Amino acid sequence: MNDTERAVAVNATSYEISNVARQFLVGDTYYPLNPGPAMSIPSLYYTTLMSQVATLSALENPNATTIQATLQGLGPYKSLESFKAGYDVLQSAGLIDTPQAFDNSDENFGAMRLGIRGYKIKLVNGCEWSDLLDSLSDSLVLEQCNDPTVDAAISNHKVFVQDFSSMGQYTDSNKTESKYAPNVVGFFCNNDAKGLLLPLAIKIVDTGLTYTKEDSAGEWQLAKMALDATELNFQQMFHLVHTHMVSIPIQVEMMRSMATEHPIYALLDYHFFGDMALEYLGGVILFSVDSPYDQSMALGASGSMRYIYDEFSNTSMKNDFPAEIAKNGLEYLPNHRYVKYGATYYSIIKTFVTSYVKAYYDSEEAIQSDSELQTWAARASVVRGVNDFPSAFSGYDDLVKLVTNLVFQSEIKHHFMNGRVSWHIQAAPFSAPALYNTSLPTEKGVDVDVFDYVVPSDVFPLLSYMAVRFYRPIPAAKSVLSAYTTSPFSDETVLQDAIAQFQQSMAAMEIIVDLIEAEEKYPDMFVKPSMLPWFSYI
Repeated sequence: MNDTERAVAVNATSYEISNVARQFLVGDTYYPLNPGPAMSIPSLYYTTLMSQVATLSALENPNATTIQATLQGLGPYKSLESFKAGYDVLQSAGLIDTPQAFDNSDENFGAMRLGIRGYKIKLVNGCEWSDLLDSLSDSLVLEQCNDPTVDAAISNHKVFVQDFSSMGQYTDSNKTESKYAPNVVGFFCNNDAKGLLLPLAIKIVDTGLTYTKEDSAGEWQLAKMALDATELNFQQMFHLVHTHMVSIPIQVEMMRSMATEHPIYALLDYHFFGDMALEYLGGVILFSVDSPYDQSMALGASGSMRYIYDEFSNTSMKNDFPAEIAKNGLEYLPNHRYVKYGATYYSIIKTFVTSYVKAYYDSEEAIQSDSELQTWAARASVVRGVNDFPSAFSGYDDLVKLVTNLVFQSEIKHHFMNGRVSWHIQAAPFSAPALYNTSLPTEKGVDVDVFDYVVPSDVFPLLSYMAVRFYRPIPAAKSVLSAYTTSPFSDETVLQDAIAQFQQSMAAMEIIVDLIEAEEKYPDMFVKPSMLPWFSYI
């Protein structure tokens, strides 16, 4: 194909797919969505979508329906022992391990925020949150922080906050009496002496009440349940927006602007694979009235759609891994797996992307004069929700930065937040994605029966079915250990060294993560390369 024929082909494709204003129907209500491709049959979007759906459908967890049926045949679930018995049956049958979140100790509650949770956590600085933190007893601070006062703990960069003080507004407005996500703020201390991240205090904003481990066991357990419930809803929807849905309009503009053989197109098309299908399947499987998701999650289908639309104002192509860590002060939480391993993964990907870009562009002027690349930038930069996308590429630095970020989101960040971890971040009775059936106490010192708030017995199998569908088998050919071993990358002699270095680095990471996590009391085995597909996967 000569240049003229290529330009004609690209131009023709630009009329076959586009980003348009969209709405999504839940029940009888339409909710606005971010711009994306419109469904029509036949169309380029439909053809692409169905190809992805076919591939992803073959990767389903084959045990999901058996797990649901097994749990439905047991019960009723009215006590800690009955829930444990259900999980024990699943594990004994070899169907699935008991979720890590089933351990409701304070130690595990904190440890979860160092790996499979904790994707909205920030260092507390100076006088932030002083009214609440200054009210905590010195004895509590000493025990949880290994510092004599909260001021000392803050000065030593040990105090972290999870702020979900406005998340409750997205609770399914039709179900607030039966399930809800409270507005809640959680505080943690990085206790260097114990090598643990420990919960310091939890404030339920809706009641104005702050709880610590010095309160009654029932009150403290309820506070932890409240934070877990709201964070679970946040993590599922945050990952959907920031690793799936934001990529789709970028991909659409790429399809409209570049030939399929363009090297940047080839690389990103490889890593964007599945996003269109996952958005579509999410709408069918999750965001429909009375789906297992709708029945078990506090936000439900309707609240999730409201959150998704609002969250697009918070996306930013500038907020890549280094910026994210710096903005949240997470260099002071070095045992957070996203910090500890994410830095190495980001470096491996950036090294590969740099070599990849330089293999096809021999100068910055070549980047500047690439009309397909520059057209993509101009078009993607004006799509709502694709915030801070460069309107043009001036050279190696800005192109490598953007492409590295997009690859990292699909290949690394997504899997840290979602996938196999989605089974382990939830567990009945104390770590479910809602508080159920009972309103919050409005004063301290009252008797709290936490089982008034746990997932109903008939909903527990539905919740488990929904969560375990995210726990998919990961064939070796789909992991990053096998990335770039197929055409077109394996056909390119100019990429041989870069691919070899990438694979060598990932193989080394497999060993490193195994060795480090083997020494951890609360290991996270879901962040090694063999557990990370090279596309977003689920």
